[in-house]
This record gives sequence, C-alpha cells and structure tokens, in this order.
Amino acid sequence: MKAVIATLPVLLAMLSSGVLAEDFSFDASEYEKKTFEFNGYVEAKQEALRLQPERAAYTLNYPDEAPRDWLYRSTGTLDLAGTLNLTNSVANLHGQAFYAQDAFTSSHEYDKIMDGGIRWSPSSDLSLDIGKRVQRWGKGYAWNPVGFIERPKDPSDPQTVREGFNMLSLDWTKTREGIIRTITFTPVIIPTYDELNPDFGSEEYLNPAAKLYLLAWDTDIDLMWLGEGARAQSAGLDFSRNLSTNLEIHGEWAHQYGVTQNYLLPSGNVTQGTKNSDSYLLGLRYLTEREITWIIEYFHNGRGYSSSELDAYYEFIDTAISPDAATSLRQKARQLMQSGYSKANPGENYLYLRASASEPFDWLYTTPAVTLISHLDDGSFQVTPEISYTGFSNIELRARAMLLSREQKTEFGEKLSRQRFEIYARYIF
Repeated sequence: MKAVIATLPVLLAMLSSGVLAEDFSFDASEYEKKTFEFNGYVEAKQEALRLQPERAAYTLNYPDEAPRDWLYRSTGTLDLAGTLNLTNSVANLHGQAFYAQDAFTSSHEYDKIMDGGIRWSPSSDLSLDIGKRVQRWGKGYAWNPVGFIERPKDPSDPQTVREGFNMLSLDWTKTREGIIRTITFTPVIIPTYDELNPDFGSEEYLNPAAKLYLLAWDTDIDLMWLGEGARAQSAGLDFSRNLSTNLEIHGEWAHQYGVTQNYLLPSGNVTQGTKNSDSYLLGLRYLTEREITWIIEYFHNGRGYSSSELDAYYEFIDTAISPDAATSLRQKARQLMQSGYSKANPGENYLYLRASASEPFDWLYTTPAVTLISHLDDGSFQVTPEISYTGFSNIELRARAMLLSREQKTEFGEKLSRQRFEIYARYIF
C-alpha cells in the first residue's frame, strides 16, 4: 500500500505534463446513453432457386404455371429502429419495409412493426414493459422447444430478425450471495382478441406465461410456463453452462398438454387429434485455438410426424398430382400441405452442425462458415456453405448456397427447390 501511495505524485505529474495524454484519453460523453438513438439498414438481396418441377410441391404451389428449372427473386428491405431514453423509462419502435419480386409473384409490406413499446423501470431491480416484444426463451441456437410465446426460428438462418407479439410483462431481479446468485422473475400476458395477436391465437384469452431465471451453481437455468388458452398449456426448462473457457453445453426440455395436430387418414381425409408431447434439445458450442466456432445440436420434436406418417403423406400428394387425379383430391392435398406437413422440420429427430472461422488464413474481415441440417429419420439433409465480408465501412456482404439432398419421399428431397443461391449487400447506419 505504501508503494502505491508513493507512486501517486509521479502519476499525477505525468498526467499534468501530458506524457500519458498522448496514449490515452477518456471522454465520458462517449459512454453516456444518448437521449435519442436511431439506427437501421438497407439491404438488397438476389436469389436464384433451382426448382424441382417434377415434385408435388411445385405442382401444388404453382398449379397454373408451366414447369421451369430456375426462379430468380429480388428483394429490397429497409429496417429502421429508434429509441428514446428518459430518466427511468425507454420507448422504442422497430419497423421494416420490404418488396420482393420473382417470375411468379410480387409481394410488399411498407409498415410492418417488428417490435416497439415502453419500458418503465422505477428501480434497478424492477421494470414494467408493454408493447410488441420478442421474448427470447431458450438456449438453443437452431431450435427453441421452450419458445412458447415467440415465433419459431428459421434453422437455416437463426439470426434473422423475428416479429414479436403484443404483450405486457414485468421483470423483477434479485442478486445475492450463495449458491443462487441471481433470480429474475418475468410474468407475461399475451392477450388475443379482435385483431390483437391473431397469429398467436384466434379465440379470446389472456394467455398468461412466466419465466424464472436462476444463476445457480455457475449455471444459467430457466423455468418456463404458458397457461392454457389460445395455445396448449406448456412447461419447460433450459440450462447453459461453461465447462471450460472455450466449451459450453446447453439444453432445453418442453412438455405440452393436449396439443392439437392434423393427421392424414387412409381415406385421404384429414382429422384432428390431441396428444401430450415432449420436445428436447442438447447442444455444445466449442471455440478452437484457431478461432473456429463449432456448434452441434440434437433436437427431438415431440410434435413432429413419424417416418410412417410422412411416408403416407408423400404417397398421397404424389397420387393427388397424377394426370387422372380428381380436382377435389388435389385441393385436399394442397390443404394438407398447408396444415402442417410442409412446415419447417415436420419430423421427429434432427441434427444441426455448424462451423464458422474468424478471419482464417489472414483473410481480414472475412468469416466463412458451413452448416448441416439433417433429418435423422429419413437421412435427408441440407448443407449451406457461406461467406461474409465486412471490410467496407458500414457495409456487410454475404453469399451462401443451400444444397439439398434429392432422394424422393424425404423431407429435404421433396422441397420446392434442390439448390438455392443468394447474395446480399447491407448498408448499416
């Protein structure tokens, strides 16, 4: 301590003479939260899809179109976000506008609200939030079986910005010493009535939900619950723990009561059934010495269809598009496809594997990556190599290709396209 006190006059003299000022300066205003913040991006994307006109998905999606091998699509997106920071409250609004066009159709939306609202914090451990929000529940990278109150991720591009739901939530946090160091309780209400949250449910419910977060035994743990209402009652948990400085393990488990699901009957008719389902995920994230990040996840979809159920579906839609099939049969096939069988990852067991390298071979500002998504029950898969570059000021460039296996009567082999190439340029401000 005496040595430290003795050096203080020397340090003060150096600071006053400007010796240290040449190497270090501190401006507190750079770290203060601004009253108003505004940011966003403009993106131009071009896609090329190599189609499979011989597959049922093509005929059912484009019944009046002649077969074609390639489809080119152009998309423009404007994403804007503004935040107003006051003494103990924050108001924000995040919106998007886009326009997309290809040879078959065009679509646009110029006033889409992704999220926005007001967050009031009367104290450091308590806050009240009302507005359109995305509650990111779960520790999985590609899937979140415990994401009861959010829109599902796209496993092909998990980082894509998602739209929220209108809700009211409360956050209460308590820090303490001991085994459990942090506790956060988050009750939520997601009301559905009239035109409020129609994508969450069509009937009038308050839809209460809650999450309890614990930092215990150096492990992040969440307990989640969704009450019965517009969606089935659900309960789940997740965890994440660092096994070492460069190895992390995470997992999720979700149980849903009385889930309603569509099923194909041998007659070709569709019926609804209910069941209790269990979904779970287990994953690892590992950073090598050469700064390659590996992510591997196994996902069991308790709401998925078995191999025999999917086989029956593929047989049915192939029959429905045959030249001598009745028009009514084709209509049934189209309705069945839209009822859940053609959604992303409709099966039961999946594997996700991703490797991304930060500036390999001294490629400055460059991040190459490759991703594999496999349906373990039928052996089909999708491989996505990609590369991004951020060497230009405020500009991000990205190119990727999605290459799908082609076996008939498998999930990825029956997709609309067998290859998809895309490139985008994004200007961030």
